[in-house]
Amino acid sequence: METIRRFEELRPGIVSVATVGVFDGVHLGHQAIMRAVKAAASARGARSAVVTFDRDPEELVSPEGSAAYITTLRQKLALIAEQDMDLAVVMPLERRLVDMPAEQFVSEVLCGKLSVVHVVVGTNFVFGKGRSGGVKLLREMGQEIGFEVTAVSPVKVGGVSVSSTAIRRLISDGKIEKANELLGHPYALAGRVVPGDGIGRSLGYPTANVRPVEKQVLPARGVYAVSVRLDEMSWAGVANLGVRPTVGSREMSVEVYIVGFSGDIYGQELEVAFHSRLRGEIHFPNTEALKRQINLDVERALQLVE
Repeated sequence: METIRRFEELRPGIVSVATVGVFDGVHLGHQAIMRAVKAAASARGARSAVVTFDRDPEELVSPEGSAAYITTLRQKLALIAEQDMDLAVVMPLERRLVDMPAEQFVSEVLCGKLSVVHVVVGTNFVFGKGRSGGVKLLREMGQEIGFEVTAVSPVKVGGVSVSSTAIRRLISDGKIEKANELLGHPYALAGRVVPGDGIGRSLGYPTANVRPVEKQVLPARGVYAVSVRLDEMSWAGVANLGVRPTVGSREMSVEVYIVGFSGDIYGQELEVAFHSRLRGEIHFPNTEALKRQINLDVERALQLVE
């Protein structure tokens, strides 16, 4: 997949079938839209394109109320690439873009820059200054300018409409299995390994203290079966999110024990994919009881993570 961040990099004269959105999480609903893009592009002999943003426009519109992300920009682009898109255009979020009227976005960006012959969006898609544009406007302009429009209905799983908002709530509530079901892939926290207090090592389970690299939504406090990806390799592991009450800590942390791994990874960025919630945060009577429980957690994680 080709990724560009400046429209000047676009090769002129290539017609596109495109979709537009934040696509946080690249969940099952987003994937359905991208499949429709790919099918329409194949039928028209056109390029399949995704137009997205380096941040959620809500960060400019309502900074205090903007939500934490499910995926970092790097993760989002990797997931879009897995949908076999030909092109991803990452638009830097600027006030000029947020204040651009919907009609101008269609004429200048979709038609002027991407030469669209077909636009695919969700039925609830809105865009432009004040969210003034939607499917109705796209169809009106499509008839006038000469491009088709497809509106893809929301995907439902077990009666639940798939949305980034619903998935963030599930992650925050610790309902990782359900969140992953709506995502169509495991939720993964991208973080950098920073020095910790060494308590895990003293218990015989050295952990990586992970600090998120971006504002990602965090699962509820507790212990999770995870897989850890570093330098194209993956290991099973156990992650603890919380304040570690048994050892008297009061600071929220993300600690990950990587099964079978040894080495100095301070300063390196890794990805922690959450597969299942093993238990909540517990205050144990002593460190021996804690060690016994950690051993059980590791055994369970190895059963759950391939």
